[in-house]
Amino acid sequence: MCQLGCTVGGGKVKAMKYILSVLVVLLPVTLSAWADAELVLLNGDIHTVDPATPRAEALAVTQGRFVAVGSNEAISHYIGASTRVIDAAGRTVTPGFIDGHSHVRGTSPAVYGVDLSYVVDKGEWLERIAEADQRMPAGEWITGGWWDHTLSDGQFPNREMLDRVVSERPVLLNHIDGHYSWANTRALTMAGVNQDTPVPPGGKIMIDLNSGEPTGILLEGAQDLVRRVIPEVSEDRRRRGLADMQQYANRLGITGLHQMGAREDYLFVVEHGDPTIRVWYGEFGPTGSTADDGQEIDDILNIRSASAARVAATGKESRSGPLFSVGYVKLTSDGVLSAHTAVLEAPYHDREGWTGDYIIAPGDLAVRVKKLAAAGLPVAIHAIGDAAVHSALDAFEAALDHPVALPHRVEHMEIVLPGDIERFRALGVVASMQPNHATNAIGYVPDRVGPVREAHAYVWRSLLDAGVPLVFGADYATSPLSPLVQMADAMFRQSPFGYHDGQSWHPEQAVTFAEALHAYTQAGANVTSWRDAIGSITVGKWADFVLLDGTVPEPMSAAFRNLSVSATYFAGREVYAQNPAQASP
Repeated sequence: MCQLGCTVGGGKVKAMKYILSVLVVLLPVTLSAWADAELVLLNGDIHTVDPATPRAEALAVTQGRFVAVGSNEAISHYIGASTRVIDAAGRTVTPGFIDGHSHVRGTSPAVYGVDLSYVVDKGEWLERIAEADQRMPAGEWITGGWWDHTLSDGQFPNREMLDRVVSERPVLLNHIDGHYSWANTRALTMAGVNQDTPVPPGGKIMIDLNSGEPTGILLEGAQDLVRRVIPEVSEDRRRRGLADMQQYANRLGITGLHQMGAREDYLFVVEHGDPTIRVWYGEFGPTGSTADDGQEIDDILNIRSASAARVAATGKESRSGPLFSVGYVKLTSDGVLSAHTAVLEAPYHDREGWTGDYIIAPGDLAVRVKKLAAAGLPVAIHAIGDAAVHSALDAFEAALDHPVALPHRVEHMEIVLPGDIERFRALGVVASMQPNHATNAIGYVPDRVGPVREAHAYVWRSLLDAGVPLVFGADYATSPLSPLVQMADAMFRQSPFGYHDGQSWHPEQAVTFAEALHAYTQAGANVTSWRDAIGSITVGKWADFVLLDGTVPEPMSAAFRNLSVSATYFAGREVYAQNPAQASP
C-alpha cells in the first residue's frame, strides 16, 4: 500500500497528504471540502488539549466552531477572499481558559472598593484605604480589601489602624481568603457588634485581651453581623461593574467560569448584554436546619429550570454555544488553615489541642448531600482541613444510592489524609483546587500543621497519579484571576514573596504544563454538561481559544512567567486583542 510521501506516476502525492491530514479532524462535521472559513490561524504553537491531536500549527473557524485543526499546508486551503487570517508567528495558542472556582461580581475589587491584594506593607494598605475614602461618595461603605497579613508581620490588623485613616465612614475589608474581615469602629457600631454579641456556629469576634473589646477582626459567620447592615450596591452599578469584570476576565484569556454568586446579574448579561464568558453556576445550598432542606432544594430546582428557560428564550446559545446553567450546589464544611478555622484530624501544630470547628457538622453534611443527590443535584463542598475533606468524602459515599449525572466535588482541599486520595478516585469525586493558594500557604501551612503533615498539602501530583480528576481555578478574589499566574504556581510551587527561600515547596507535587493546561481547560468542561462543546481545540467544538504573546518554553523554564495573553476568542469572535493589528483582513 502506498504510504504518505511515496511516489505515484513519478510525482509526490502531496495532495493525498493534505487531504488525509484534514480528514482526520473533519469527520465529525459536515462541511464541503476546502470551504472558505471565516477565520484561519496559521503558524501557531497550538496546544489543543485534545489527546487525538495534541499539537497543531493551524486552525480554521466557521460559524463560531472549529472546522479544521492541523498543519499550515492543510488549513491554508480554507483561506478565501473573505477569510480573516491570523499569523501567530510561532506563538502559543491554547483553548479558552475555564476557571473552576470563581466569585467574579460587579463589586469585585478590580472594579469597586479598594484592592489590597498582594500588597505587603501595611502602611501602603492604609494609604490605599485613605485614597478610597477621598474618591468615594459620602456615606458609601469602603469594601473589598483582600489583604493578607501573612505577607508582612503575620499579625492581624485592628480597628484602631483603620480608625486613624477613616473614622467617619464605615469600612469592612475581606481577608484574601474570604473567611475573615477587618472592620473599623464605625462599622462595628453601626452593626451593633460588641464583645457580647452572639455569633453563628464556627464564627468568632476576636477580642482584645487588654481592653476586652472587639479588635475589628471577624471570623467566618461573624462577618455577617456587619455585612447584613451594608446597603446593597445599586442594580445598575453592579451590572456595569460585571460588564467591566467580564472584559477583565477576557483579557486574561478566560472564556468560562464556574461561578458562585451574582446569578441574576449574569442572567441579565445573557438576556440584555453581550455575554463573552460561559458560566457554570453553583447555587449556594441550604444553611439552616436540615429539617428545612426540602423547601430550599425545591427552590434551587425551580431556579435551575427558570434560568434555563430564560437563557433559551434569548436564542443566543444557537450562535455562541452554552452561556449559563445552574449546574451544582455549593456547601461549606469548614474554614481555612490561615485562621485556624479549618478542621484537622490532629490538633494544629501551633495551637495545642485545637482542631477547628465545623460549619456543617459531618452528620448534617451527609444528610444534606444525600437529599441534594436524590434531587439530581451535584454538590461541591468547601473542605480545607484533612478531617473536613474526610467528612466530605463520607457524605458522598453515603449518597452513592443516589447517583447524579455529573460528579461531586471537593473545593480547595489544602490538606488531605493520604488514605483519602484513593477514596477520591473510587468515589469519582473531583478535586477543585487553586494553585496560588499553595504558593501563599508556604508562609503559614508549615506552622499550622508541622513538618510531617505539610507534605500532605496541595498534593496535585498524588491526585493525578491516582487517577483523580483535577480542576484548577483562582477562587477570585482570594487569589489572582490570571490562569497563567495560577498555572505557573502549579508548575513551580514557588512563593512570589520569597518564602521557603524562594525555592520550590514540595516540588514532588508539581505538575507539568500539559497537566496544568488540562486542569484549566478540558477538566473544567468535563464536570459540566458542556464537555463535548468546549474545553479543547477540537473540530465541532465552539471556537474558544487564546493567543499568547510568546511561546511556552520547552523544556519548561521560569520564562513562562513573562507570558501574557495577546488575544482571546469566544465562539470564533475576538473579544480581546492586545494588538489588534496582529490579524489581517
